[in-house]
This record gives sequence, C-alpha cells and structure tokens, in this order.
Amino acid sequence: MSFPRYERYKDSGVEWLGAVPEHWEVTKVKRVATKIGSGKTPRGGSEVYVSEGVIFLRSQNVHDTGLRLDDVVFISPAMDEEMDNTRVQAGDILLNVTGGSIGRTSVVPSSLGAANVSQHVCIIRIPDSNSRDFLATAIQGSVIRSQIELVQNGAARDGLNFEQIGNLVFALPSSSEEFHVITNFLHHELEQIDTLIDEQRRLIDFLKEKRQAMISHAVTNGIDPSRATKPSGVGWLGNIPVSWAVVGSRRLFRLRNERAWASDQQLTASQKYGMLFQSEFVELEGRRVVEVIQGTDSLRHVEPNDFVISLRSFQGGIEWCKLFGSVTFHYVVLAPIKNVHPPFFAYLFKSMAYIQALRSTTNLIRDGQDLRYSHFVLIDLPLVPIEEQREIASYLDQKIPQIDELSALAHVAIERLQERRSALISEVVTGKIDVRAYMAKPVMNATRYSSGFAHQLLAAEILDRYNSQRMGRIKLQKLIHLCEYHGQVSELQGDYSRKAAGPFDARAMAGISKNLKKQKWFEEVKEGERYVYRPLEKRGEHKKYLTHWQHEMPRIDEVLSLLGNFRTRECEIISTLYAAWNDLLIDGGPTDDASILHEASSAERWHKSKEQIAPERWKKALQWMKDKGLAPVGYGKHTRHTAGQIETTTEEAHEPA
Repeated sequence: MSFPRYERYKDSGVEWLGAVPEHWEVTKVKRVATKIGSGKTPRGGSEVYVSEGVIFLRSQNVHDTGLRLDDVVFISPAMDEEMDNTRVQAGDILLNVTGGSIGRTSVVPSSLGAANVSQHVCIIRIPDSNSRDFLATAIQGSVIRSQIELVQNGAARDGLNFEQIGNLVFALPSSSEEFHVITNFLHHELEQIDTLIDEQRRLIDFLKEKRQAMISHAVTNGIDPSRATKPSGVGWLGNIPVSWAVVGSRRLFRLRNERAWASDQQLTASQKYGMLFQSEFVELEGRRVVEVIQGTDSLRHVEPNDFVISLRSFQGGIEWCKLFGSVTFHYVVLAPIKNVHPPFFAYLFKSMAYIQALRSTTNLIRDGQDLRYSHFVLIDLPLVPIEEQREIASYLDQKIPQIDELSALAHVAIERLQERRSALISEVVTGKIDVRAYMAKPVMNATRYSSGFAHQLLAAEILDRYNSQRMGRIKLQKLIHLCEYHGQVSELQGDYSRKAAGPFDARAMAGISKNLKKQKWFEEVKEGERYVYRPLEKRGEHKKYLTHWQHEMPRIDEVLSLLGNFRTRECEIISTLYAAWNDLLIDGGPTDDASILHEASSAERWHKSKEQIAPERWKKALQWMKDKGLAPVGYGKHTRHTAGQIETTTEEAHEPA
C-alpha cells in the first residue's frame, strides 16, 4: 500500500534514524519512563510453582502479539510478598532481555490481575499513555530491534541491561491527535497481518496432523483400503491387514553393543535433523555440545540402517541412521536382524501411534534413567511382508515430501509477513510515511463490491503503482490474476481460461477497459501493437475504497512488490505456474516440481506456445516462487480448458516482453 511522505523533515541527529518529520521529537526510553527494571527468579527454582496463586510471567509468555498464558505458572502469595518490586501494572511494557527471544515485547492488559515477572523480563513503565502505546509498537519495528541487535553483538551478549534499554532512541509525534491516528492505523494494519500469520500457522498445524495421520495409517493398515483386516491384539496397532502378523521387537532388532571403531566420528541423534555427525550438528545449531575427546570405552559403534534410541525418543520417535560412526552409552543402538526394510521402520518409529506407545513406558525413566533396549522390547511390532514394506515406504516417500514442501512454504510466508510487519512499523513510527490522511476518511462498505467494480479497483491500484513502459494489457491481467488468487479476493470472481499468455478472463478485461475510463482513473490506449494506460484527472481517488480490503491487502501488496516491475513474459510464466499449481491442489493431484512444470508448460495441459519457453526458465521461475513464498493453497475456481485454447486470440496475444 502506498502512502505520502510528510511535507517537511529534519535531521534526527542519529545516523541510523535519519530524517524525521519536522514537528516530531527525538528522545530516549529513559526520558519517558519512570521505571526500567526486571523481576527475579523465585528461590527454589521450578519447585516453588503451585497450581493456584499469583501469576508468574516468564520470557516464553511474552510475544509481540500479546501475552500467551497457555503455559503460565503460579507462585504462592507468600513467595509473592518476597518478590516486591516485580509486580506488573496494567499498561506496563514487558521486554525480554535474554536468550533467543530477546527484544520480544508485550503490553500488560488491564484484565491480567496480580502478576510478577522473572529476571529475564524487563518492566518499562511510562505514565503517559501516548508515549507508552507508541513505544510499545515501535519496539517491534526494525529501528529499535536493530539497536537491540547492535548492543547484543557488543557488550551485551548475555542480555540487555537497564542502562542499554534506557538509551534506546525513538521519535515521538508532537500531538495527541497524531498519536491516536498512528496507533489506530498500526493496530488495524497489524491485526490484518497477524491474522494472515495465524492462518499460515493453522495451515502448518493442519499439514502436521495430515502428515502424521498419513504415516500412522500406512504403517499400521497398509495403503490398500480394500484389503480385509483383523484385530492385532496390540493396542497401538489396532486392526491390521490379514496378511500381517505381530511379533516381539527382539525378533526384528537386536542390541548392537560393540565398542566404537578408531575411525568412527561421533554422531548426534536429533529430531530436527535425524542422525548426523556431531560437528555438523554444532555448525547447524551454532551451539556446542559435549563431545567425548579421550578414549572410546563409553562410545558405541553405529552402522548404516541401524536405529538409535535417545531419551527424547519419547517425544519424537527413534532415529534411522545412514552413517558409520559412534554414539555415547546414553544412546541405544538397534541393528536389524531380518524382515526389516529400514525406510518402512523409519516411518513406523516416527508415527504418533508408536511414539505414544513409547510414552506409555515413561514411568520407567521418571528418575532420570535412560531408555534402554529392555524398554524397547516391551512394545510389539508388526511383521509385514518385505515387498509390502517397500511399497509402503515408496508411497510415503512420494506423499510426505509434498506435505513437507507445503509446510516449508507456509513457514516462508510467515517469515515474509513478519518482515513486512516489522518494516511497516518502522516506516510509520519513524515518520517515513504519513498515514494521517489515510485514517482521516476511511470508507467502510458493509456490502460486497460487484465483480466488475472489484476488477476496476484492483486494476486502478496496480496502474497507480506500476504504470510504465512495461505495463500493458497482458501484464495487467496476470497481476490481477495473482492478486485475486494469492490475496484470496472473493469479490473478483475471476473466470480464467488457459490461454497462450496464461490465465485469461476476457469478460473482466473488457469491463476494466471500459470502466477505468468511466471512473476517470485511467484510459486504455492502443499504441502500435500493444495497449498502454494513460492517467486521467481522478487518478488515485480509488484508494478510498481500498479500506474494504484490509484483510486482503497484505497479500496483494506482496504480489505487487514482487512482480510490479517485472516484464510481461516473466509475469506470464509466474501466473501460469501459480494457476497450474493451484489447479493441481484443487484436483488433489501430485504437486511435485515435475507435475507443476508439466501442467504449466506442456501443449497437452496448457497451450502449444508454452513449449517455446525454455525448460530452465520454467524451473528457475518455480524455484523463485518457492523462495519468495508465492505459493497457492487451492483457493478459487479451476482454470478452464477451452476448445479453442490452441488458438491465440487477439485479446490475449503476447505483447513485447
């Protein structure tokens, strides 16, 4: 979304802050705060926590989107009395000052009640509500976060101290009215971005559940739903195919207990990465782990296709090893005996049903014992024909990466939304953009826009931002398509056919050409072999209607910021890939790279002209989309295959790229 700048600026006197609006004041946290101090950890550690009492806030409860109390702990009223000066008040800003969550902040709501904080959380108390609300949001932006990172990389590697917090610099508007406009604007905009982030998180949770359900069903029931089943007699297995049996675990796996070889490198069992060399784990995680330097008496040899049990196997299953190496005696090494296809058991040992069976033995390790082979053999395993094990593993090898890829894309989308959130905060709280006019006259429409007006509005916004020599009818159509589907703008109701230049909605484009001129926003003019758009006297007046799309605008912004300056052919390729990928999701078909590329680039599936584009160009475009998080979710209507799709119509003929 584009905004004007303030009329006049002044030098802030701070190099990294730059110019600020002339009427703003540059100040420090210590000049507006009456208290900067942290809590303390109760004597006795976690043993002092009680089931009911006074809320005790820790760093894990403090998040930019508000306090999270799902895992909050309590201290007794007697302990609360000993921890004077750590009691929070409504409106206090809480700032995490240590660990991986350093810089995360929340404001204490009036509904919280009595609560204290730990030594890892700083209380910033500001009496003036304007300054307090402004700073609470400003801390979440890149300007103050960059100051925190700068200090953290210097003398504060172990955390921020009160002096450093007090010296954080920020700029303040001069009037209450402007404070309210800015804070209201940010509250409204950030709510929309946070909603999108929550949607992606819910998608990740859904995909995680789907992944687990698919694995658990395949390794306990097989992949042929028509087969007859029988009771297994084992609770975690349930019914199994009639051709399967159940055997004791010791018939399939023995304990490998040989000492490490002199050539063995030490391995680490990680739920995040699987089995890997300890040196690689240290490099990936950026933290040191205990390594056995002298002697190998306490190390055990491991070979490829062994399985390794660690204490955390109760949480995430048993790890499949593909390397020669060694592990400490705290690990248990399982060597396959017979009737074991390792990829099948790699999935089985990661299934939730099996993990829950492992958890049923947790009473054996409550006193800090390691999980041993004697515990492993308490759980019976399915005896599956070896060929069927291969079929199931192969099936999961095909399906699970598709789910993992969608989950990875959702993580990328969250990362980009969080970056946009931080950037928006910084632009507003440093006065780089002026939101006063935007908030002064919002137009909230309780009714839905018609499809025709929605197309006019979106086209006007695209042209207002990116009208140049690179903008023509085809590029405009591709951007509209991507904004509709990625932004999930339901009012557009596009009806796209598979044409030479990608997804094309002839009726919508005809309406845009006519009505942009009628609104006096832009006029479509043909120059030579292509169409261009000439601004008219009411250009920009469409923006008052965009408030109706506050939920959709962050995704529309994402599309336009990525593609607005691209050439027509690049937009065509990406729009086509997006539509093909989205159609596969709607159909429930495979969404690996090969399937997406075939759906988009072949004459059989799309249009003969697509085969004129170099395969490498398609591949690079698809990878670029994944890197940028520009991935569909199966939203909207399927593109239509039309009888005349092999012919290139005048409306969607290629323009010069």
